[in-house]
Amino acid sequence: MPDGAPRLLLHRTGLLAAMDAMFELVRRYAHPIDISALPGLTDDAATRADADAPTALDRKILAMLLAGLTDQIVANQLGISLRTLQRRLRHVMDLAGVKTRMGLGWYAARHNWA
Repeated sequence: MPDGAPRLLLHRTGLLAAMDAMFELVRRYAHPIDISALPGLTDDAATRADADAPTALDRKILAMLLAGLTDQIVANQLGISLRTLQRRLRHVMDLAGVKTRMGLGWYAARHNWA
């Protein structure tokens, strides 16, 4: 660094320390998501659109989203496009008769969909 160049000294703040402690606490008690333990998928089950219940793929999507994963990560993990994931999610929301993802999460938990 050349002489006379501005220097920045960072100190650990209380907020950063609290966030670090919270992250470590959550990480300590977190459980890994094992999507292989979810119901198996067949080509027929992945494409079938039952009028009364979500497919096995829909249930995997719900379980992963309820675990806090983003749409893109869920799509990557399941080997589907983001658009397919969003289409399946819209279908499940229609099945549940809800307008929001929060409503879907509540409905899925109450009806053992995930």
